[in-house]
Amino acid sequence: MKKINEVSQLVGVSKRTLQYYDDEGILLIERTTNNHRVYDQHTLEQIWQILIYKEMDFELNEIKSLLNLPQDKKEQCFRRQIKRIENKIVTMEVKLKFISFVQQNGFPMKPGDNCGKTYMMQIKEIKENMKKEIQGRNKIKFY
Repeated sequence: MKKINEVSQLVGVSKRTLQYYDDEGILLIERTTNNHRVYDQHTLEQIWQILIYKEMDFELNEIKSLLNLPQDKKEQCFRRQIKRIENKIVTMEVKLKFISFVQQNGFPMKPGDNCGKTYMMQIKEIKENMKKEIQGRNKIKFY
């Protein structure tokens, strides 16, 4: 059994973070008769899993669920998370491409008064075209 100070140093997170995991029910921490938190091997393993899931960009409420799921359900969550991250990557690539476009070519033409498009519709159309181009390039799957 380890005390919170030892665990904090061992895992590299603050005592407050460990307390937060306990307060939120993500970790179930044993307590001594003096109400001090103590951590056993099982809890240390759960902290390791939490830190891995955080690196996978899961939210804490998702991590809480993941800790109790069977492996096949975890695999489904991993696939969804991969898709989410791939979508974020595409979104960021579109932003980069849009910035580069403006940097190299200046502002795109704004729509005319009578064309039926708002300024926002024009921007969205430009970005959608960029997104299609990027998605066409990014046919590589990471899983």
